[in-house]
Order: sequence, then C-alpha cells, then structure tokens
Amino acid sequence: MEPMERLNTRAGRLFMGALARIETDTRVTIRQLTRKPRGWHLGQEDMESPLLDILPDRYADRYDRDFAYRMLGSIIRLRERLNEPHADHHAHSVIEEILIRSAIRDIEQDTHEDPDSLEDWLEDWLGDLDIDLLYDPRQDENMLGSGYGNGTGDMRFNHWFDDQYWTDNEENEGTE
Repeated sequence: MEPMERLNTRAGRLFMGALARIETDTRVTIRQLTRKPRGWHLGQEDMESPLLDILPDRYADRYDRDFAYRMLGSIIRLRERLNEPHADHHAHSVIEEILIRSAIRDIEQDTHEDPDSLEDWLEDWLGDLDIDLLYDPRQDENMLGSGYGNGTGDMRFNHWFDDQYWTDNEENEGTE
C-alpha cells in the first residue's frame, strides 16, 4: 500500500489525529513552562502535562522549555513529511520514534482497531520501532547508546533529535 493510501485509511486518519493532539499538548506545555522560571521542567511537582504520559520517566528532569520547543519542531516536521506523497515516512530520530509510538498507543485505545493488524501496518509503513527500550528501567545509558542491531541508533537523551535512521537515500530505495 502506498504511503498516501495508508493515511487515507481510518487508522491513518486516527494516527494523524493523534499526532495533532500531541502537537496541541506540546504547545500547551510550552505555554505552561513559559510562565515558570528558566530551567523549570516537567519533572517538578507542580507541573502537570500530558507529555509526561508519552515521554520516558527516566528523563523527566530534562523536559524543559527548550526541549518542548525542539519537540514541537519535530512534530511539525514529521507531520509535514507524512503528508507529502513521495516523502520518506520512516522515523528519522529517537524523538520521532517516541511520537510515533505515542500515536500508536492512542490508536490502540480505539476499540474498533485490531491492535495486531495496526502494529503490522505501522511497522510496514514506519519501520521497526525499538523505542520501547527507553521505557524499560533495566536499560542503562550505556546500553541505550550501544545500539541493538541494524537501524538502531544512539537512544541516549542527548541524541534524541539527531537524524539517525532511514536518512541514507540508498537505504530508502524501494521502501515506498
């Protein structure tokens, strides 16, 4: 199935809607953090944000205003790329994998979608998502940086916004 055909399915529309919701939540969080002193982060007691439900707990003290702005930019670029008919629809960075994983989890809450077929559809479309390692407390920073196989990049926090995956044109040939 072609990328644009996937987006025109019910699951595709739900997926894009979930990304739009995450974008809105990120904008609201930025406004909240803008009202706080510089350096304030989502891990502090009086911060309530839906982003805490989608981001790995291990880095809650690093989710500050600058992080939220970078995340917003990543969401916008990802949504734009997904709406381009001939663009590469794979995740290019760890933050994009986190966003895609979160949108998948949103769709799985819909009782009308078969979770197994949804996972197959998204894996075929977006590639293998190994991001669950970030949510596993058994993984330490060294393990997150070592990579687990072909296509696994550096998942340490300082590399979340780096383009690491599916960025070589030779690797993308034949995937669309």
